[in-house]
Amino acid sequence: MSSSMASNAILAKARAMYGKSLSDPDYKQLMDCRNVPEVAAYLKTRTNYRSVLSGLDENDVHRGQLEAVLKQALYYDILALSRYAEEKSLVFADFMISQMEIEQIIRCVTLINIGRPDEFIYSLPLAMGKFAKINLESLTAVRSYDELIQALAGTRYCAAVKKYKPKDGASADVALLEAELNNNNFAMVFEAIKTSRKGKDRDDLQNVFAGMLDFRNVSRIIRLKKYFGYDKEKIRPLLIPYGKLSDRVLDELCEASSAKEVFEQANATYLGKLMSKLQYNDTSQMADALLSIYCKHHLRLSPNPAIVMISYVYLKEIELTNIVNIIESTRYGLSADEKEKMLVR
Repeated sequence: MSSSMASNAILAKARAMYGKSLSDPDYKQLMDCRNVPEVAAYLKTRTNYRSVLSGLDENDVHRGQLEAVLKQALYYDILALSRYAEEKSLVFADFMISQMEIEQIIRCVTLINIGRPDEFIYSLPLAMGKFAKINLESLTAVRSYDELIQALAGTRYCAAVKKYKPKDGASADVALLEAELNNNNFAMVFEAIKTSRKGKDRDDLQNVFAGMLDFRNVSRIIRLKKYFGYDKEKIRPLLIPYGKLSDRVLDELCEASSAKEVFEQANATYLGKLMSKLQYNDTSQMADALLSIYCKHHLRLSPNPAIVMISYVYLKEIELTNIVNIIESTRYGLSADEKEKMLVR
């Protein structure tokens, strides 16, 4: 397949897949469900998740199992898009896969910290094993941090996991470990863009990834200020330093006296135009709200297949987060209005 044919195929495929996303009426029906089996039944019979849920008994399903099965839809979508990608674009699929692997590693560490590592297997997305670079099955047998290091031996993640090995009796610093793993992943993709792309193609990709990082960093600063009262010394190591915001601006945001002041200062940067359009109900939703606006714009208008593919994957992740929040809030008996506040559109 020629380069232009591959590009056109990805653009068409990603946009067609996004066209099958949950609609406002779908969300309304899901929020009106009275229990988790009703949510599962609607997704299974009325939405594009029917294929991954076809073998599931909605009347006898564990919440964690349902979430894991739903996530398989995202992995299948990445596989579908990767089939059309030219060689130099596969690095972006690798980047997305690595993000998912990092999520599994962090979940494993979190379960070790709280003394429940045996629960890792219950929400493991089986489809991920088809393209993961790490042995997910070996992670299900992990019962200690040392065993996790052994399970990840020879992978790109092992050095960071070793670095944050906790002292006897202590818990691993999940936040610092996650920051370093993500930092390494973004460093990989920025280096790939720098060495394999040229001109406008390179600049567009760098700008999109840098923008996404700025969303994440600003949202994290606001959240850490609001909920934990962290100062600059605690926040700075948790940021990923590849965005468009300068070190000076990031330092000023970290030094702000409150979450409100961070928001006001960030609004004075290039992010202000996007932030003026934000609709969310909780600070934790801010990064996804920014990503939603940003990725919808690029999915619709960008001629760059890698940008369209990445935008689709992030929008799919936001949709899955919405579904998981509906499942969780339904489980706890929240009203439809309360569920609505947990969604990012």
